[in-house]
Parts: sequence; structure tokens; C-alpha cells
Amino acid sequence: MEDLRTHYHYFSNEEGDGYEIYSCDFPELKGYGDTYDEAMSDLRRNLKHREEKSMEAQPLMETAIAAYDKKDYMVAKSIWEPLSATNTDAMVNLGTMYVKGFGVERNISIAFSLFERAAAYGHETASFYMGGMYENGIGVTADKAEAIRYYTTAAEANMPTAQLKLGILLRDEDVLNSMRWMIRAAHSGEAQAHSLLTYVSNMSEATDINVAFRMMDESSQRAKVEMVIAENLAPTLASDGGGVELVNYIGGDTPEIWLRYLGACSGCHLGPTSTAGMILEQFEKVIDKKIVIYLW
Repeated sequence: MEDLRTHYHYFSNEEGDGYEIYSCDFPELKGYGDTYDEAMSDLRRNLKHREEKSMEAQPLMETAIAAYDKKDYMVAKSIWEPLSATNTDAMVNLGTMYVKGFGVERNISIAFSLFERAAAYGHETASFYMGGMYENGIGVTADKAEAIRYYTTAAEANMPTAQLKLGILLRDEDVLNSMRWMIRAAHSGEAQAHSLLTYVSNMSEATDINVAFRMMDESSQRAKVEMVIAENLAPTLASDGGGVELVNYIGGDTPEIWLRYLGACSGCHLGPTSTAGMILEQFEKVIDKKIVIYLW
């Protein structure tokens, strides 16, 4: 626990002076002491006790999951309900039962409360469910900002579906992060992200490298990319009522060019033999084949 993230405050009252410390990851756990070190030791003892309780719960969790899979919901509920006081997986599983009405009367309010508690501890599945509830107004007033906040927790825990959700929700207000999450989702194997995002590259055919381009600083390289868009791509795409804009440029051994479709091109998810192929060809003339282009 050497990397334990904590907050503390010093207090003084009729009973004396002392310190209170709580864990950032488990804010309900606190440590108290006359000195900072005593309070930290108390917090570590409480965290260790929580960890031991979690390990004790594992066999029970497995029994409950087996019962749930057999549709013996009453047994699953009898295990998850007491464990849900402290175990985040139990909170999520019990909440799922209340969403579906399996073994209990369907109750979105109870499910919301359980998911909210688990999400407060950083549980990625609970955070994803909370994102969905806020996005769609299930059990709560729809709130896009809250949906994004919860989806972000799940996305940062490498949940591809949450990354996809962020890519879609942020598209009109934060294009850079929208594409960043969409690319991560696609690389994680998320099927819808693959269908929305176009990836083109001829890296496997790359032989000669444009040394002069790679010797430029990144801002000069980016300026070259902007020039290709303005002089080579914009006139061609404008004739069909479309266009592209540069969202991000990442230099290096294999430069990445992130582009957003505009106008009539918006919503196009085309293969490398059509518009995407033409765009790649234009950049290869200025750079070389060892580049990657993402279009959305």
C-alpha cells in the first residue's frame, strides 16, 4: 500500500487534537490518531481488514454466480444481499437482478442506488451502467454530462463499449477526445467502432522513407498536412459538397493523421478504394507510405 492515495485533515475539539485520514479509493474507510503516523497506521489496518473480508467473500460470490446461472435467483440474492454492504461485485450483481426482475420485483430505484455505490468505488461495470442510465434517463433525469463522467471511468478501465459511447457522445463538442476514444475502442476490438471508423495505410508496402519530412519538427510536419488538405483534398471533396478537417497529427516513425469528414462526407465510412483511398494517396505523395490515417 505504499502508493496509497489519501486525504487528511487536522482537527481540534473538546476531546483533544488529532488527525483523520481517508483513502481516495475507499473514502468510507478512515484512520484516526493523535499523530499523522498513528492515523495512517489505523487506516492501513482498516484497509487490510477490508481486503481480508473481500477474500473471504470470493467463495460465496462463486456460489452465488453458479446459482444465478442455474436461475436459482433466491439463493443468489440471499448471498449477494448481505455482501452488497461492502462488496462492489455483489452490488452490481444484485442491482442487475433488480433491473431484470430476476428473483425480485423489478425496481430501477434500488438498482440505481446499488450501481451508484459501486461506481463510487470505481467499479467499471457499475460506472458503465450509470452512464447508460444518465444517458437514457433511466431511473434519473437524463444528464449528458453525468453520462460522460461515468462512461469515462469505465473507458479509462479499458472497457471498449464505454470508449465507443464516449466517442459518440463527444463527437459534436470535443472532436479530439471523441476520435481518441473511438480509435481506442476500435483497437480494442469493438465491432461498432470498427464500422464507424475508417483506417487506411500502406505501411506493409513502405520501402523508401521521406527522411526530409521526418527531420522537420512536428509543427512543420503538421503544416505540410494542413497544406495537403487545403490544396489537394478540399477542392476535390468540395465538388461533391464534402470535406475533411484535421483533428490531430501525431509525428514519429509512423505519423498518424486523424481526419473528420465534413458536409456530404459526414457519416461516410468508406473503404480504401474510394474516398479514403484517394485521401491516402494524396498524403503519400507528400510524405510516404509509412503513415496511418484515421477518418470518421
